[in-house]
Amino acid sequence: MSEGADQKQQPANGINGTATQEEEVRLMTEEELEREKMRPPDIDQDMKEMERRKRVEAIMNSTIFREELEKIVETQLTEGYSGYQAIQNISEMMGIPCSRVNMFRSSQSVIPINDIRGMESLNFAKGEKLLRCKLAAIYRLVDMHGWTQNIYNHITARVSQDTEHFLLNPFGLLYHEITASSLVKVDMQGNVVETGSTNFGVNVAGFMLHSAIHSARPDLKCVVHIHHPAVVAVSALKQGLMPLSQESLLLGDISYHEYQGIFVNPEEKEKLARNLGPINKVMLLRNHGVVCCGESLEEAWYNTYHTILACETQMRMAPLGLDNLIVVNDEARHFAYEVSRRGGGGVDSKQEGGPASQGPKERKWKVGELEFEALMRSLDNAGLRTGYIYRRPLLKQETARLQSDVALPPTASNYTHLFDEDDITR
Repeated sequence: MSEGADQKQQPANGINGTATQEEEVRLMTEEELEREKMRPPDIDQDMKEMERRKRVEAIMNSTIFREELEKIVETQLTEGYSGYQAIQNISEMMGIPCSRVNMFRSSQSVIPINDIRGMESLNFAKGEKLLRCKLAAIYRLVDMHGWTQNIYNHITARVSQDTEHFLLNPFGLLYHEITASSLVKVDMQGNVVETGSTNFGVNVAGFMLHSAIHSARPDLKCVVHIHHPAVVAVSALKQGLMPLSQESLLLGDISYHEYQGIFVNPEEKEKLARNLGPINKVMLLRNHGVVCCGESLEEAWYNTYHTILACETQMRMAPLGLDNLIVVNDEARHFAYEVSRRGGGGVDSKQEGGPASQGPKERKWKVGELEFEALMRSLDNAGLRTGYIYRRPLLKQETARLQSDVALPPTASNYTHLFDEDDITR
């Protein structure tokens, strides 16, 4: 009886028999740890991503989270913010600037920007291939920032001041589908000179708007027209765009054009060109949108980017009451504009001779060129093949090293101090 009792007790004690429940849990945990160590890095990353998604899904489905989110939205609406502004404020509270939420949202696209290959480039005039690539890249940037309106709106680039030809998007393509070869070339009279690589036509209203500007202002190389919600809201204000932020100061004087319906009437072209003026490069179309121009494609993008930032900032301030806002004085406005015209915001140490302005000065950048080149690097790194020619390629400079008077020979014996003698023997 005693031997039988001892045999029954042995498994319970976990000695010379099966393990107890606690030991089994401990052994399983150790086995899992060993398996995790042997797991390939990509599978390990996938497992972590699955766990993260489970936690996010659990939080999103919880009633407490939904109730708290509803309270925040109701509070934003009761304070006078619109639905769009409420979403902006919530994204800012979460640490995600709303102006950056849609940044590069189409970066998964694999359609290359530069699709002109080999002998095809001989069909274009000198410099036209690069112009097409840069214009198609601006279409991609507008799409990636979330400023598009389906297949509508337009960006054009004049081929040269000698010819009355400019490039625009084929009407029917989304902005992330536009490539260098798909752009359509037209003249100021509306005749299609080159159809591009698609069978689409052009938007008549877009042609009328841009041809009016290109014909009246040959100095303007590029014209960008968009319908961003914040820009449309500012264009409908009686005060228009006010000097409330630094971004608004970088644009210079703003022109305005009254809304007269969809732009299909040729008689409106003359009035539009007159309202733009001889030197202004940004014109708000009342209740419609904005036209941002530039002597180069880089400057046109520069003006577009800062116009949207300035309008978004002003609409954030609007609920506070325009009478409670501080307007920048004229002297500061002119000073900020003149400094920004140097390129790189006028603060690039390379072209200013260093922080103390005492060193050698490099070739100066024009307005928007330094920023545009940085964006082209982002597109190229995403695999979109911009075809852009860099003025300053991103190269890592090796730091100068002190050379020793005694050079050690590159033999394996130089590394013996890193190992034990047993390790070397083994």
